Amino acid sequence: MVTLFVTNFFGSTANKFLAEYRGRKDLEAFQFVFLFSLITPFVFLTCINAIILWKWDFLSHQFSINATLLFPIIAYIYLRSFYIIIRRIFYGVDLVKYYAIIEIFADLVFFISLFIVSKLHLSYYLIHCYLSAYTIFTIIGFFHLFKKYTHITHDLESEQSFHYKTILSKISHYGFLTMIGTSASTGTGYLSMIFTGYYLSSSDAGLYSSVLSIISILMFLPRLTSQVLLPEFSKLYGAGKSTSILQTLKIAFGLLLIIAIAVNGILFIFAENILMLFGPTFSSGSLILRIILPSVFLRMISVPLITFLSGTKYVLHPNIGGVIIFITSVACWFFLVPIYGLLGIALGYSIGIATGLIYLMIMGGFKLRAFHLEYE
Repeated sequence: MVTLFVTNFFGSTANKFLAEYRGRKDLEAFQFVFLFSLITPFVFLTCINAIILWKWDFLSHQFSINATLLFPIIAYIYLRSFYIIIRRIFYGVDLVKYYAIIEIFADLVFFISLFIVSKLHLSYYLIHCYLSAYTIFTIIGFFHLFKKYTHITHDLESEQSFHYKTILSKISHYGFLTMIGTSASTGTGYLSMIFTGYYLSSSDAGLYSSVLSIISILMFLPRLTSQVLLPEFSKLYGAGKSTSILQTLKIAFGLLLIIAIAVNGILFIFAENILMLFGPTFSSGSLILRIILPSVFLRMISVPLITFLSGTKYVLHPNIGGVIIFITSVACWFFLVPIYGLLGIALGYSIGIATGLIYLMIMGGFKLRAFHLEYE
């Protein structure tokens, strides 16, 4: 949860504003955002980790955490946060190829270490598998960013009217909105697990977690698409290229629509067979998966429109949508779970996402039309 809030604030602002100021060719603003995105989260995370260190006895007891994991957890919070922030900086400065190479190398280290730890039954060292991958990515990522810094900024121009307070205000406004909206939307999945564990049995929680595992794999494509499109839209918006924004949006929507129909259709038909990969008893979760799939379909096809809103000047609306998803799902769970059990969890999850996304798609249509008329 700590990394969720931190990365949504600093990572999202870095992704958007680095690309936007590159589009505007504004050197001072770019430098300010670049340093702000790396230095400020370190200070913030240090304060958070100091509190964890101070209250560790209480926290470890309250959440049933092995008390000896204090320093690995502190290291995890630092490294995972900077892993996500640096990754988004790579997207914001158009160094996706270098990010992909570093990511693949770090993932190989993770899977090799995970295999060794699992093979030797060293459960205490599971978190160290993540630490090794995040450490490698962070160190190499920092090195490449500073190595390529001159190349990134070579065509940017110095502005006489630079005011860091104005830029800081923009960053803070965008960051807080993104943090609230994205955390509310993303946190809905985590909260659904809490409701399952509280109201239902551990077997229901295990069955539901297997469905969420399938959903999380599906959501990789929308998240990746969003991270690629956001800096592109911001860069084009900063350069005033509205026609290119509209063309990119149409192409992305068409491709995602085709992929969403194919992938969700296959999963809907073969849901039972896919869940049997977790074991024969998990096949009973096929109905749960089929209930959630329509909301996944909406999430996939709505990504270009939502990213357009976030990457231009309509950032408020995606975050309102995230809050709508959260509130609607929680309200539905209170009414549906006592009656329908695990089906109520799935129904509430889908209803919340569908409600928030329908609002976003309607609002996005209006704003897209206004944007087209304004810059035509």
